[in-house]
Amino acid sequence: MTDSVRIVPRQDAILEVVLASPASGNLLSPSMVDAIVQAFEAMSPTTRAVYLHADGPDFCTGRTSVIPPPGTRATALDLRHSIADPILDFYQCVRDLNVPLIISVRGKAAGVGCALAGLADVCIASEDAKFSVPEMDKDIAPTLVMAALSDRLSRAALARLIFTRDSLAASEAQAIGLVSMTCPSDQIEGHVAALLAKLARNSVPTLRGVKSFLKHHPETSFAARRDAAALINCVVMAEKYR
Repeated sequence: MTDSVRIVPRQDAILEVVLASPASGNLLSPSMVDAIVQAFEAMSPTTRAVYLHADGPDFCTGRTSVIPPPGTRATALDLRHSIADPILDFYQCVRDLNVPLIISVRGKAAGVGCALAGLADVCIASEDAKFSVPEMDKDIAPTLVMAALSDRLSRAALARLIFTRDSLAASEAQAIGLVSMTCPSDQIEGHVAALLAKLARNSVPTLRGVKSFLKHHPETSFAARRDAAALINCVVMAEKYR
């Protein structure tokens, strides 16, 4: 565990995860990643949803540097193990959550912060939030963020975000499908509380069934979606009659 992340299993069966390093812009460090992954892996089977947000003015401005210093001798495999795999494994862990992931964003969401916003099931952003992938300003190929977002955004939207390095306003991020909704900053807590209250009233099988469909079936053929929809619906309903 790390002081830079707070893990709060709430009485309403919501797992709350708070990025708590505002002085650094909530840069995601390896220890923070490890703490979040451990919390997800140890999540109670009664959990209804995960709520991720941050202390301070910015949601997450990227991750702490894992680039070896100049003069370091390293193979491509060494670099993959130290740079690429840890964050890709983290994105996979986030994707593998079997309950809804709700994220609220204030301020900057850059790099990994932008990727997390896109990976949410519902991302609620303040109207003054900013979303960007600035890696190419440092001549870094942001393929790791692209891997997280490539099935969330259209090719045109993703290419624009990567190549221009534009900082998108929340309204534009919503327009391209990166976030779900925007609101004034002082209304975020109210919207989040209302959504979490609704989810807390649902059964675990229903929430997991809906999440399973969202994870695995939107890109399949209609015939495959039809069968999956029927199967999930019937399995979830059957829990009520056991």
